[in-house]
Amino acid sequence: MDDLDRRILRELQKDARVPFRHIAELNGVSIGTVHNRLKKMKKAGVLKGFIPILDHAQLGYAIIAIIYIKVEGGHLQEVKGQLQEKFEQINVIFQTSGIYDLVLICRFKNMIDLSSFNDEISKLQHMKAETNIVLETVKEQFYVRL
Repeated sequence: MDDLDRRILRELQKDARVPFRHIAELNGVSIGTVHNRLKKMKKAGVLKGFIPILDHAQLGYAIIAIIYIKVEGGHLQEVKGQLQEKFEQINVIFQTSGIYDLVLICRFKNMIDLSSFNDEISKLQHMKAETNIVLETVKEQFYVRL
């Protein structure tokens, strides 16, 4: 990835709807160059897609829970698979170093939904979970510095 790729991505991180013509003009290249660069980055896996950034609370998902999971030895792949397959409330699964093996970020409409989720997740074998509720989102950004 070169400097032009970074400049293109910087513009798209500001607004993914920005016309290719605008990006091309800012960078002194053709629209075709911008299109080809994006196509190449998508093929390489650098660019995963263009999605809207939603306000989950406005959509009724007022509760964010961060769940820390310790997995019994030798069962990590099994537990990761179960979490991915069974629970649509999970937005993110991180495999981590340190005390916990996995960290989940989940969203719920209300405490009843969170409680039901905790009941279901506690039925999974070979793991123990600790749930923390987010009181305030101080910073949430969806872009990286390029």
